[in-house]
Amino acid sequence: MKKRILLAVTIAITAVIFIHSSMDAAASSEESGFILRLFERFAQLIGRPGLFTDHIIRKLAHFTEFAVFGFFLSWTVREYAGGFKGQIFKVLFFQLSVPVTDETIQYFSLGRSAEVKDVLLDFSGAVFGFLVIAALSALAGKIAAKRGGKAAK
Repeated sequence: MKKRILLAVTIAITAVIFIHSSMDAAASSEESGFILRLFERFAQLIGRPGLFTDHIIRKLAHFTEFAVFGFFLSWTVREYAGGFKGQIFKVLFFQLSVPVTDETIQYFSLGRSAEVKDVLLDFSGAVFGFLVIAALSALAGKIAAKRGGKAAK
């Protein structure tokens, strides 16, 4: 059951990423503008108005959504394969293929463009997500070993 839930969450995150990419430029700008206004209010509260720009918000969104994707993709692969051993190429392949597909969708979306630097940023976020789940897995394994229980995968 856990494996199926993880797979469903990973697919849902991928779908959300692709849906965002298929938005036209006006809808995308409206969405990022809303988020920017929220961040600007926070920046004003902490006495740092002008801290965030549309560009920063968009790049932060890219990195964050792909970090979440990378986390869940890696966790899903780990659960299905029984660990990461021998699975790194598979994880990296999907972590790169989704950003490439994402930018390809954007290329065909009205008023949008495809950027190689966004593929690199997205891939970096996905790798960060992998590193987080790998570190958590290693930590869980050490804790389980100390307790004399079953080691994490």
